[in-house]
Amino acid sequence: MRSTPRSAEPILAAPPRRWAGELAAAASSARIGFAGAFAAWPVLAGRTAFYALIMVVLSALWDKVAAERLPGTLAHTLPAGGLALYVGVTEAIVFSVAFVHLKLEDDIRSGRLEPQLLRPKAYLARTIAEALGASCARFLAMAGAGLALLVVSGRAGPPLAALPGVLALGVLGAAVGVLLLTIVGLCAFWVRRVLPAYLVVQKLIFLLGGLFAPITLYPPWLRAIGEASPFGAHLFYAGEAAIHPSTDIILSGLAAQAAWLALLTLLALAMWRAGLARVLREGV
Repeated sequence: MRSTPRSAEPILAAPPRRWAGELAAAASSARIGFAGAFAAWPVLAGRTAFYALIMVVLSALWDKVAAERLPGTLAHTLPAGGLALYVGVTEAIVFSVAFVHLKLEDDIRSGRLEPQLLRPKAYLARTIAEALGASCARFLAMAGAGLALLVVSGRAGPPLAALPGVLALGVLGAAVGVLLLTIVGLCAFWVRRVLPAYLVVQKLIFLLGGLFAPITLYPPWLRAIGEASPFGAHLFYAGEAAIHPSTDIILSGLAAQAAWLALLTLLALAMWRAGLARVLREGV
C-alpha cells in the first residue's frame, strides 16, 4: 500500500509558526525581566537612590563649570542647567542597562549553557529579551526619579511635547546598551573572563557616547566618530534631545538607534554561531 504524501502546507507553514513561537517566548522573557526588576524592589530602590545621589553631586559640579562660560569653548551654546539635564538623561540610561554579559559569561564558562541548548526556544533570544525587559523597567524608575529631581530642584526640563521623544530615545538607547553588553558577554566563548572587553566598551561609552558631556562640545573629527558609533546611539541622542529638543534630532536619533540595533543583533548572532561551533569542536 502506497502511503499518502503529506500535505506541503504544514511544511511551508512551519517557519512562520516557528518565528511566532520564538517571538512569543521572547515576549514572555521580556515580561519576566520587567516584572523581576520591580519584584526586586529593594535593589531597584537602591539603584534609584544612588542615581539621585550621583545627580545631586554632578549637578552641583556642572552648574559650577557652566557658570564660568569659559571663553573659546562651546559652553555658551548650552542652556542654563543644560549640562546637568544632559547628564541626568545619560546617567539614567547607563543605570538602567542590565548586566547581561555577566549571565552569558557564567553560563558559558560553567557549562550551564549546554542544557539550555536542548530547550525548544532559543537561549540567546530569551536571555537578551529578559535583559531588555529588566532594562526598560529600570529606565522607567530612573526617568521617574529624574523628573522628581527636576520638580524638587525647580529646574527646567524638556518641553512636554518633546518628552515622549526623549523617553523613546532613552528606551532604545538602553536596548543598544544591552546589545553592546551581549557582545561583551559572548566574548566568553574565546576568553575566560570578559572583564577586559567590558572595560574597553565602558570607556568607549564614556568617551564616544558622551556620558558626562555632549559630544557636540568635542573637536569636529571626534564628534563625527561619536555620532556614527553605537556608543553615540546608546547615550548621546537622548541627552541631546533633552537639552536641544527638535524633530530633527529625535528622528536622527531614532534612525541611528534602529540601524545599530539591527547591526549589533547581526553581530551578536554571528558571534553566537561561531562560539557554539567552537564549543562543539573544542569544548569550553
